[in-house]
Amino acid sequence: MVGAVLVVAGCGHSGGSPTAAAPASTAPVQAEPGASVGRCGSESDADLSAVTGLAGLRLVAQNPLRCSWEADGAGDYSVVFEWFRGSPLDQRRTEVTLGPPTAVQVAGHPGIVWTGARACEIAVGSGGADFIDWKITASSANDQRPQPCSALEQLAATTLAKAE
Repeated sequence: MVGAVLVVAGCGHSGGSPTAAAPASTAPVQAEPGASVGRCGSESDADLSAVTGLAGLRLVAQNPLRCSWEADGAGDYSVVFEWFRGSPLDQRRTEVTLGPPTAVQVAGHPGIVWTGARACEIAVGSGGADFIDWKITASSANDQRPQPCSALEQLAATTLAKAE
């Protein structure tokens, strides 16, 4: 059957440059790529400490999509940045269990904020089917929600502003 289609396609050409029949595809259409986000959300240890108010943040783990910082002597806090590629933001809404999701807009991008007893998180669309995620967590020894949670929207806005 395929050979017949190729022969018919080849016979139907009447001059000019040859054209090939486009192969049929059942693959899903890929979403446009989002912005290119820098490693660790393009945040240095010093910048992150300044924005969150957590002194002595130091990077303890990193890869191209995820970075983790810990604070020295600041109530045992940790900060995590993640860049989700090819994942819809709405899917994240059902994955986070810190508390009820609240819709926000950050620098014109849709986002979601969650706040729990010892942690807070923001996920913001970064274009295409990608989104960024910042999370601040206090250790179990700390019985209050981290005060730096108010910095989440600023962190997300700064990350998006630095994206290419």
